[in-house]
Amino acid sequence: MDTGDAGRQTQRRVLVVDDERVQRLIVGGIAARAGFAVDDAESVQQARGLIADQQFNVVVLDLSLREGDGIELLRVLYESGSDPVLIFMSGFDERVREAAARLASALGLRVAGTLAKPIDRNRLMAMLGDLPQREVRSTAAPAAPVTPQALEAAIESGDLFCLYQPKLRLADRRIIGMEVLARWRTKAGEIIPPNLFIPVAEEHGLIDKLTWCILEQAAAALEAMLWINPELTMAVNFSPSSLIDLDIPAQIVALLERYAIPAEAVVVEVTESAVMAEFVTAAEILTRLRIRGVKVSIDDFGTGHSSLLSLLRLPFSELKIDQSFVRGLRHDPEMPKLVRAVLRMCQELGLTVVAEGVETEEIANILQELGCTVVQGYLFGRPMSAADFSARLREDQQRAAA
Repeated sequence: MDTGDAGRQTQRRVLVVDDERVQRLIVGGIAARAGFAVDDAESVQQARGLIADQQFNVVVLDLSLREGDGIELLRVLYESGSDPVLIFMSGFDERVREAAARLASALGLRVAGTLAKPIDRNRLMAMLGDLPQREVRSTAAPAAPVTPQALEAAIESGDLFCLYQPKLRLADRRIIGMEVLARWRTKAGEIIPPNLFIPVAEEHGLIDKLTWCILEQAAAALEAMLWINPELTMAVNFSPSSLIDLDIPAQIVALLERYAIPAEAVVVEVTESAVMAEFVTAAEILTRLRIRGVKVSIDDFGTGHSSLLSLLRLPFSELKIDQSFVRGLRHDPEMPKLVRAVLRMCQELGLTVVAEGVETEEIANILQELGCTVVQGYLFGRPMSAADFSARLREDQQRAAA
């Protein structure tokens, strides 16, 4: 057996694409020291041929080539079905390099980072030693399709239930609110997530039944929790399909009166797309809610196309920064600037800002430095039952009193 051939087959490979021979030698030498076999190309055409013949673990790509640009190669990699990690290098400024990285990520390609020229050799070595892994996808069989008949039966029989995720004040890590999340437990004990049954409810006219089923449960839970923390707020999501019913404000107020819940304890969360679908009707509903004391939050801010216009024309009291922006704070140098700008704008408009999807202390610290005051995410608590949330709330109150 030729063990040399076997070693060559299993050795990780790097492709260096740069029209400058010296740069190819430098990068290739660093990659070789990191344990990679190295190929290089001075043009997109050469790189195409190598990609067709070889599987590469890493492609180090110069953005500016004499005959064109390295961006052309992204589509080649995407269409080839190969899955290398990309490292961009360029003499262009950071904004151009990061734009290229975001484009690659949007195509589903993995990106380890970007390097300015002349390259930082230590940083390149660190990137090669800590390559991002492809996310492992579940091989479990997909759940059976949700039927409107099964969903309606679940609503009627009480199989839908609420979970509660805490919202915290970042400065002292105190719980100040919670978001209500709907789940469905089947008779067999399977938990069905909302992304599988909410679209069915909207399409088949069941969303109002579902919404009020959840609201009744959540209001009962909140009534009890307010005895523990009278300042607690509860956020509930409303579907676009619900924002066409002009009776909603009166119905919500009646629900709150029935459970002796102050209006200011409730936050109605709506997405920008939900508002823009039926703007005039949605604007009337949200304005009437605000007049009656209920708070209104724009959810997933930054994912729509007319966010600033919506924000200025509607009576929002809160804004939730989408988790894609929050997660980008760690690796995208443009993201802290965008988040800081949103925070300053909201401060001028008198809006509370909630950053959702906070999963690490590093991100929490970055948000605090930027001036964000309220956070939500797995770092501070996963969605939990009313009993577990109440226990957590008591612990929180006891710590505050100590």
